[in-house]
Amino acid sequence: MAILNFTLSEDAVTALREVLTCLNKFSDEVSLEAKKDQLVLSTLNSAKSAYACFTFTASRFCSRYQFEGSAQYREKFYCTLYTRALINIFRSRGGGDPTRDRERETSIDRCDVAIQDGPGVKSRFIVKLFFRNGITSEHRLSFEVAVPVRATFDRNEAVHHWKIPSRTLRQLMEHFGSGIDFLEVVSDGEHVNFVGTAERTTNGDEVLKKPLHTSIAIEVDEFEDIEVEENLRIVISVKDFRAIIQHAGIAGTHLSAKYSAPARPIQFAYQGDGINCEFLLMTVGERGNPGQKTKKGRAGSKAPPRPQQQLEAAAGSRRQSAAPSEPPEQPAAQIMPPPPPAASAARIGAARTSLFDLRPSQRPPPASIRSEGLFVDDDQWEPVRDEEDEEAEEDARLEWDHSNQPNQSIMHLDRGATHQNGEIDPAPESSAGLAPTQPLDDVRRLGLFYRE
Repeated sequence: MAILNFTLSEDAVTALREVLTCLNKFSDEVSLEAKKDQLVLSTLNSAKSAYACFTFTASRFCSRYQFEGSAQYREKFYCTLYTRALINIFRSRGGGDPTRDRERETSIDRCDVAIQDGPGVKSRFIVKLFFRNGITSEHRLSFEVAVPVRATFDRNEAVHHWKIPSRTLRQLMEHFGSGIDFLEVVSDGEHVNFVGTAERTTNGDEVLKKPLHTSIAIEVDEFEDIEVEENLRIVISVKDFRAIIQHAGIAGTHLSAKYSAPARPIQFAYQGDGINCEFLLMTVGERGNPGQKTKKGRAGSKAPPRPQQQLEAAAGSRRQSAAPSEPPEQPAAQIMPPPPPAASAARIGAARTSLFDLRPSQRPPPASIRSEGLFVDDDQWEPVRDEEDEEAEEDARLEWDHSNQPNQSIMHLDRGATHQNGEIDPAPESSAGLAPTQPLDDVRRLGLFYRE
């Protein structure tokens, strides 16, 4: 006995195959729920942190749809199927050249689906595929009758929402590599930042092996509709979000997100041709600033002042409107109580780290050339000389060098060696030596100069 019969066109078979491919990224099993006017495919991952649901409008998605029901299943019928087996049945067949030989094309012309179940009848999911080349294939798949798990989402609680074209998000996900595990979404007033982080950790010494940190900022004007709390951080799984973006990009529609707070589910939804797609992902994160929200159209406006700046502006206006007879307020340094004991100074200093310090900071002492200078004067590189060496240099005299060195014509400064008694030893005189004041005629006799 056939409980359900419906027929799909070629485009509907392609859309169903894309839906099954998306569901397979969440779980290996898919739950089917048939009603009189709609067909629902849903799945829940093993960690129970992601839920996907596709609702097909029977009158628009199917060429023919007939729900007979039974004594046990009058209003609806549900079962569980193996996702990979369904993908294999509805997979794309290729062959031949459609431009040259249209009659031998192997694309699907139509698809008939029937579900049989009842007393004395084998529970089967029967699919008949009719191809344009005249071939007809029939597939029978066993299923298990099981109540599908449905995830609930409170739309009234979700006060934060945004809507953006799926094409923009698909381009955004291309910037994140395969090593990104989590995606953090946070708004700073003019931009919505998508920050990708990795789950794996490394040792402190392995600096080059630390995970990649990627941040992509999207302007508020790129969103069709947005209203979120500033600095509200929510973290979702990149694997699940990428599966949603890939299917939404195929549909080519706008993707909307709704959420309330961290550790609460976030809902992604978009519409297709006769298909309503909904996803629920579990989130983690931290709260932001409940008093400020990011809305579309505020990108060019000036951000409102911070609470501390508002208090300072209010105090200044009160001082200006005070009567002249009132005495001026004392400075904060004069009305402050005496300093607390040294034991609690560290705690008070830690408590004031988040406030602005309006006192001018002390200038550091000038840097020393010897200790902190990058370049050092040349005088500092000269060797250390004693006073005795300086006196010997002053008493040095110019003499001829008659030693056994090869170069006999080089003159040098002969510094006298100082003895303990302070007297300077005279240089030994040689019989062959000449005084510096020797006449030039006597020098020529020695053969040092030649006449041409």
